[in-house]
This record gives sequence, C-alpha cells and structure tokens, in this order.
Amino acid sequence: MGISAHRPTASPVELDTSGNNFSGTLERVDRWNFFGNPQDFSGYGGSGIPYCDFSKVADITTGTAGVRCYQQSIVSGLYTNLPVSLAQQCVAKSADLSTLAAGGCYVSANGRSVMVPPRQGTFGTMGRNIFRDTAFKNVDFSVFKNFKFKERYSAQFRAEVFNLFNHPIIANPYGAANGSNLGDNPSSPGGFGGGGATPDVAAGNPLVGSGSNRVMQLGLKLTF
Repeated sequence: MGISAHRPTASPVELDTSGNNFSGTLERVDRWNFFGNPQDFSGYGGSGIPYCDFSKVADITTGTAGVRCYQQSIVSGLYTNLPVSLAQQCVAKSADLSTLAAGGCYVSANGRSVMVPPRQGTFGTMGRNIFRDTAFKNVDFSVFKNFKFKERYSAQFRAEVFNLFNHPIIANPYGAANGSNLGDNPSSPGGFGGGGATPDVAAGNPLVGSGSNRVMQLGLKLTF
C-alpha cells in the first residue's frame, strides 16, 4: 500500500499583453502598475481576477456612471457582478484616465490591491513574476499484493487511484511549460488570472495522474 502526495511550490504567472500597446513599443509585453499585495491576485484557480470595465463610462473625470465590475469563471463562462464601488480604487490609483478607459482595471475582491494600465507612452511599475498560481496539489493512492507460485513464478496485483480526493486541479494561467496561455493576458477582460483547464488538458496530453479528475486502474503483472 502506498500514498503519494504532490505539493510543489506555486509557479509564477507571466503576462502577455497582446491586446494593448500602452508603451508604444509594439512589443505587446507591457506590464501595468500594481498597488497592494501580490497575494491578493494569486491563486484564483478557475476564475479570473475581478475586473472593472470603464469602456461604457462617458467621462471618467466627472464620475464612474456606467462602469461595470465583475468576475468571470473561465470554466463555465458565467459572470458574477461585483460592487461598482471597486471602481473607485481604480480611479484613485490610475496614472492616466485615458488608458484606464481603454484597458480597464483589475482589483482584488477585498479592494486592497489594484492593477491599472500605465500612463500612455510609459512602462508599468509592477515587477516580473509577482503573481503565483494555486500550485499542483494531488494525492495518489495504491494497494498491491504479491503472490508467489513455486520458485520461478510470481504475480502482483495492483489497485491504483489518482487524485484520490477528486479535488479540482487548475493549470497555471500562463502555462509556460505547456504553451497553453489560458489567463495571462490582462487585455482580455474577465479571463486574466484564471487557469480554466486542468494541467493535462491545457498541455494537450491527458496522461493518468497529470491533473485530471479521479482515475482508478487495476493491474496484474506475471513474472516467470
């Protein structure tokens, strides 16, 4: 009988801002300005980081009427509306209301951490790899029995369970190791920060024990 538990450290979530060009360099890798604790933006799993959309606001300088704040599940696609008061945190931290209107803002559910686009023609202040995923946590279980038949013959029966507790395992939003790039783009409203797939599906390689739901298998080995 054996139990195998996998609890590696969380991996970084890199950014790919392919939809915006705030710096004017056309490199499409601009970082934004971040204020607060990066842990507030880490480990959202299958849901994106809360987002405030300013595209329907007529004039931010006069108010935030028309703003919409929400969180989207990348797994189901469903939206959860959030208090528009979160938008006030975005306005307070914004260095350029024009880029805020164009790119929106990400704000933690507790309102204490905010990520806003940088001033037009500049680079953002956030550091590299400050956000982390939920890490790969998995428990496998196996039971085996050996049988001996005379001196030369033996057999082993095995019963194995992968992801014993059937807990959801969400892939890294960036997926640098598998090229998935699921929720690494802040210029894609609603999806940024969420994995949206299990590691095996994101990698296009659904092997047993690589992140799927609970899987059981039986095996018999004969030795002679």
